[in-house]
Amino acid sequence: MTIELRLTDIDPPAPEPKRTIYRDIVNLPDPVKLGMTIRYFNHDDVALYMQITGSGPGYTFGTVNLGSLASGANAYTNLDEFVSRAKPGVGDLPGGEMTENITLILKAYTDSGYTDLKWTYERTVTVYWINSVDAAFTEDALNNFDDGTVQTWAVASEVGGTDPTVAAVTDYVLSAPYSCQMKTGQRDTATEIRTRLYKSFTTANKDKVFAILDIRAGREGTGETYVWMKYHKIQRNTTLLTFLGKDVNEEVHHFPMNKWMRIVVPLPKNATVEVQIVLSVYYYPLASGYPGGGLLWLDDFKIVSK
Repeated sequence: MTIELRLTDIDPPAPEPKRTIYRDIVNLPDPVKLGMTIRYFNHDDVALYMQITGSGPGYTFGTVNLGSLASGANAYTNLDEFVSRAKPGVGDLPGGEMTENITLILKAYTDSGYTDLKWTYERTVTVYWINSVDAAFTEDALNNFDDGTVQTWAVASEVGGTDPTVAAVTDYVLSAPYSCQMKTGQRDTATEIRTRLYKSFTTANKDKVFAILDIRAGREGTGETYVWMKYHKIQRNTTLLTFLGKDVNEEVHHFPMNKWMRIVVPLPKNATVEVQIVLSVYYYPLASGYPGGGLLWLDDFKIVSK
């Protein structure tokens, strides 16, 4: 193949595993929108101009020109609100579930005007919808922080941060009056700051178990303009479940901040697992003495099973 599209960090020639996007309809707006991080490859002998779009019954896709990619190179990019769809109704999810497929279409052109198409690569992705309040599901855990505590969530610095904290706050919430906020800790020299919010759960002995996370990222500090969003990821212990953004220190945001994002991930049954939310930011001060860091909010976290 001469171009390729992947949704993981697994390098060719190792096969790309099947990918499924999980979604929960509860309290989503209509229409619902979907963003994702993609990784694309140019295996051709010449530089190519890459473009991403898609198709699927009932879906509307954007078309994003990704620019020139050198021969032998690959790149990551985050596609915010790349896809939209009318919100499925409760009746569309018998038993609280529905699956459908969408197709991601990577195109490669020889010219910057995107007129001379040379290659096309298509990737089918399954979208798995649930209705987490359907009677078929049991709510096994709910952390809405409305008692004014962090409900045993904890925080740890992975890289760069100093004295990260976690607290119940009232500034941004999905269910009043509280949400949980993680602060990465601040630095005053150029560096990555990466911090983990985590908690352990024991899952039900049922075939289908899902964690539903509503998160929001932001930044803090004097001179906060110079805190840039690198990526956030959801892990089960050390197993990567979702990744949004780009692992590179650049003065640009690689995933959106100041907006709530819902992430749904499957969990193994009858197991004790640590759910981890990792936020990575790049801090680049304009001058010394202007510390800054990252923020992450979590609200209405729950685990359901069927």
